[in-house]
Order: sequence, then C-alpha cells, then structure tokens
Amino acid sequence: MTEKTRIAVVGTSWWAEGAHLPAIRAHTDLELVALCGRNAARLAEMAAKFGAPRTFTDYGQMLAEARPEVVLLLVPNYQHHPMTLAALDAGAHVICEKPLALTAAEAGEMLAHAERLQRRHLTFLTYRAMPGPRFIKQLIEQGYLGQLHHAQAAYLHESWLNPNRAASWKTSKATGGSGVLHDLGPHVLDMLQWWLGPVARAAGSLQTFIHERPKPDGARAAVETDDATACTLEFAAGGQATVQLSRVAPGRHNYQRIELYGSHGALVYEYEQSLAHVGRVSGAAAHSGEVQNIPIPPEMAAGFAGQDTFPAVFNELTRGFFASVRGGPSSAPSFIEGLAVQKVIDAVLRSAENGRWETV
Repeated sequence: MTEKTRIAVVGTSWWAEGAHLPAIRAHTDLELVALCGRNAARLAEMAAKFGAPRTFTDYGQMLAEARPEVVLLLVPNYQHHPMTLAALDAGAHVICEKPLALTAAEAGEMLAHAERLQRRHLTFLTYRAMPGPRFIKQLIEQGYLGQLHHAQAAYLHESWLNPNRAASWKTSKATGGSGVLHDLGPHVLDMLQWWLGPVARAAGSLQTFIHERPKPDGARAAVETDDATACTLEFAAGGQATVQLSRVAPGRHNYQRIELYGSHGALVYEYEQSLAHVGRVSGAAAHSGEVQNIPIPPEMAAGFAGQDTFPAVFNELTRGFFASVRGGPSSAPSFIEGLAVQKVIDAVLRSAENGRWETV
C-alpha cells in the first residue's frame, strides 16, 4: 500500500473549510497532520470537523514539530512569500494559493528558493483543473483557433458591491497588493497565457468606486485597492486581448466569459455558478456562421457536475504535483506559472500608474 503524503494546512478561512479541507479529507493518498490558524476557537472547531490531530497558532512551531512533507498555504497575499520561504527551509514542498505573491520580485525569489532546495511547488490556479478551460486548451492544440487575432475576457463578481461589507486585508495595498486585479485577475491571466502563450506587454486602468468601508470597531477605513480593472494585452506570438475584472458587478456571481477569435475559428468559454465546475464551450469554424455549443467530452467532465465537486478540482490540479513529490517529474501550474501571472499583474499596475504600455 502506498504511504500517504503528510500535509499541513495553514489558514482557517471559508475557502479552507468549504473547499480545500473537504478535498484533502476525500483524498485517499493524503494525511492531514496539522492545521494552523490565528484564531484558537476557530482552529479548534475546524480541527474537530476535519480530523486534524494537531493544531498550531504559531507557524514556525508547526513546521518544527509537525514536520509536514507538504504545506498548503491558504493565507492572505502578503504572507505567501515569507511563509513559503520558511516552509521550503523546513524541508517541505509547497502548494500556495493564488496570487503567488504581492510582486514578481517576491514570486521570483520563491521560485528560485524552491528550485535551489529541490522542493516541488504548485500555484493553486483553480480553473486549470476545470473541464471547460481544459477542453479549450485541447481544441487550440488541435488547431481549431489557428493564429490568434484577438480575445475578450471578463471575470465579474458582485461580492464587494455592498458598501457595508467590512474592510479587510483585501482592501489594503500592503496586505493585498491590489484588489480585483490580484484576486480574480490571476485566473484569467493564467488561462490566457496557458492557452495563447506569454503576454509581451500590457496597458491597464484601475478604478475604486467604494472609497471607504467599515472596520469591526465601527470606524471607517480607506479602500486602497481597485474594485475594477480593465487592461489590454499583446501576446508574444501575436494577437491581443482586452480584459475586464470587477468585484462590483450587480447580478454576477463568479461569472467568466472568454471569447477567442483566430484565423481558423472562434472559441467561447463561459462559466457561472449554475454550470457547477464544468463550464460551457462553444465555437465556429471560419466562414461557418454563428458559434454553436461544442459538448465537453463526458470523460473530461466526469465528477465535476453537482454542488460538492471541489475534490475533483483539487485532484485534477494537484495530481501531477503529488506524483512529483513521490519522485515523478515536475508539473504545472507551478511557481513558474504563478510568476508568469505576477509579471503581467505588475505590468498592469505600472501602466495604470504611469499611463503608458509596459513590457511584461
């Protein structure tokens, strides 16, 4: 029988509780050895729910005493860099939630340190695992699109539309980096580069519509990060894309639509909550008329339909990583892909500040 990989989870957010911890519990080859969080009461509740044998409020102590083989970081953006370096130094391989870091410089240091110490690494870019984006990738590789001409991409949310939603680390530049650009942006930017190759240069605009939010003590806090981002990208292999990101879009809950137009045809990927984790794909060959639905192969969508399907997402995204931990080759999306996304984010931020195109 294969020995289970010993994993520790850092973070006790709703995302840990609703997605990652259930996925680990359902995984036959993983053993949850420790859970780490700042709030002792919340930590105890989560440990009891998911069967974590040891809990820690001190990250360094967890690394020293639990000695996990893999550390999964589900913590605010500003903690990704120092916690990753500490885990690598402690001998662990690292799975880090997106975005990989606050800046490309931080992400580059994380990648270099992992490679120097010969540790395996993964950036949790969720949508790479889902059937819709994987099917789009397959169709592009089969030549359905041809040479890219242009793309239109949108990722829309209404999650911050309520002005009474409390300020958090996501509304501070020091802890979040940026707002929707760092939050939803990595998914879209990664899918585009995964499908179409690296972005060569970018131009962007960031806007904040709700300038203050309440703090827990009743005081008001200034919002330093963006509610909406618009950017234009040019790809190294040719072609361009326009991207709209929003966390203040009424009526939208986790809505994505990416349209791709090339020399041989068009492809459209769409995702919304009602489509579970599968998504929808449509397309048209050049000169053939309107786009039509292209059924996602059943074997590609198996296990992803329904409400509680994040274990399927987790398994698909991490399969190669855990194989590499057990001696197999490196796999994507690693810190390499996380760094590639961060370079585009940095270029968009520079462009928004100086009003000109920026090289990635």
